[in-house]
Amino acid sequence: SAQLLSLLLPLVESFARARPPNVLILLADDLGVGDLEAYSASALVPTPAISALSAAGVRFTDAHAHPICSPSRYSLLSGNYVFRGRRLSSSWGLSGGSQLLPGQRTIAESFRAAGYATLLLGKAGIGGEVAALPDELRRSTEDDRVDWLLRRGRRLADGPAQWGFDESLSMVSGIQSPPYAWFNGSVASLPRGSRCWGTATHATRTGDWVSGKFAGTGLRHRRYTPCGAGDGHDGAADWEGHMADAHVAQAALGFFDRRRRARGPQPPFFALVATAAVHAPFTPPDRFRDADIRTWVATSEVAAPRRLHVPHSSMVAELDAVVGALMAALRSAGELNETIVVFASDNGGLSCATKQHGSWRPSPETPAPPFEDVSPERSGLQSPLCGANSSAHLRGHKGDLYEGGHRVPLLVAWPAGGVPAGGECGDLVGLTDLYATLLDLAGLCAAR
Repeated sequence: SAQLLSLLLPLVESFARARPPNVLILLADDLGVGDLEAYSASALVPTPAISALSAAGVRFTDAHAHPICSPSRYSLLSGNYVFRGRRLSSSWGLSGGSQLLPGQRTIAESFRAAGYATLLLGKAGIGGEVAALPDELRRSTEDDRVDWLLRRGRRLADGPAQWGFDESLSMVSGIQSPPYAWFNGSVASLPRGSRCWGTATHATRTGDWVSGKFAGTGLRHRRYTPCGAGDGHDGAADWEGHMADAHVAQAALGFFDRRRRARGPQPPFFALVATAAVHAPFTPPDRFRDADIRTWVATSEVAAPRRLHVPHSSMVAELDAVVGALMAALRSAGELNETIVVFASDNGGLSCATKQHGSWRPSPETPAPPFEDVSPERSGLQSPLCGANSSAHLRGHKGDLYEGGHRVPLLVAWPAGGVPAGGECGDLVGLTDLYATLLDLAGLCAAR
């Protein structure tokens, strides 16, 4: 953290000691540097809100995370490298506890101890534990544990409420894996009960969404698997995966509005807003199907280039809309200047094969993805369903040790703190640095 701190602290040291700033971390999922206009001239999706955030602060051009999500999220929350947690390669789902070990103090706990209000919205992504789980189920499958959680237990014993967050509206693993349910603190929100969704496409008035275990980047093992009469429950009965980021944005706006309406001075806040975008299965609300996405493809059937709907690109547009809404709300509440805003991704961008996956809608007519599970680097072919190269000029993508797998966008803005607008830094930094750096910028001790 010393490198990142040395770049920012001289500008803000006196201000940080005089008035503790708010802290907002916006963490995208699977977003690469090639997906953003602020980082790549070849980006196909206009992202004006993220570009405005870049112009308002410092853009880091050599920032890194882990090549996959859970280790990065653990490192951000704990300030530790992943091997210092529960498992060598991190923790997922509800299979024996989160990656946090007893005694490891999270960044939320450190801010809360200093009087901050703390908030987590969106994907938690570091594993967890079901409360009061019967002993026989501890040796069973995760599907059985999820079924018991949804039908009977309905509480987490190791989740955001235990990690230092006063408020949270979270998903254990995101939109791609069960349980498909929101948790208010430790409690599952199941107003209409639960059900089995399986792996299938579900049509709603706001768009199609896809359920199924979509962790990882492969295509070959995906299959349409509708639920049978005896199958366990895997989600809330009212779950709509394509509306996840709409719910996240609404919850954040509600939090800011409550602060604006409250009587008397409010404590500073630490908020981690972790979007579903741009993770598979790429089913955003229908309003983003018509976003201004500059993806054009020439085909033998069409003489002139035609506009093509690319689901991954639509989620990039949705992500930008969420960022824009939150920045506007902070500005309206008069808190933007007093807020350190950090925007980053949890790992590098997605491969062409994975983004093709987003155009598959599992059904009896299409029981398996009709795409080649190959990368354009190997095949020499670039599907128009892939959009721009999410890694831009870098080799590799999410999951790779090549730089495209772990170099990520990182933007930091704090107008009142003196962070220079339009700044650029090419020094090596990482998401692990944020824990100690943000506490230092706020004038707090980073004891862990």
